[in-house]
Amino acid sequence: MPFAEHLLEQAQHLARREKKRPRQASLRRAVSTAYYALFHLLVSEATRNWKRASQRDVLARAFDHGKMRAACEKKRKELEHSMKTSLSPGDLTIARQLHSLVDRFPQSQEQRHKADYDNSKQWTRTEVLMEISKVTAAFQSWKVIRNEDLAQDFLIYLLVKDR
Repeated sequence: MPFAEHLLEQAQHLARREKKRPRQASLRRAVSTAYYALFHLLVSEATRNWKRASQRDVLARAFDHGKMRAACEKKRKELEHSMKTSLSPGDLTIARQLHSLVDRFPQSQEQRHKADYDNSKQWTRTEVLMEISKVTAAFQSWKVIRNEDLAQDFLIYLLVKDR
């Protein structure tokens, strides 16, 4: 997880790089870097379950941004349904934390696309810091639930084909 945390720290640095009149390049890179921090958090958490540490970097290359987005969107819908119907209070807490993360991933990916490709969008430091804080909250949610079965099961769906 250190690489992902370092990316999140780098996003904060970029957002605050220029004291006055932040450059669009810094703000855009901050948004993009925040997304990649979340992406790498999930990939590293999933691959750390692989027994052979020497193969984890190769496995990490198999993760696809689009597939991960689809898995998050599907899991979000499943969680919304189960939170309304059938969870115990303890499971409800876990589901809410996971929901926060799976909801954030596609939104951050969308913001990254805007930051990287939509030159008509002018970012403000406030917007960028808000985006980074939302990614930071997703990191915190993950830390709370990372060892729970629901969270660990979700990691598999980031890589395997949905059936």
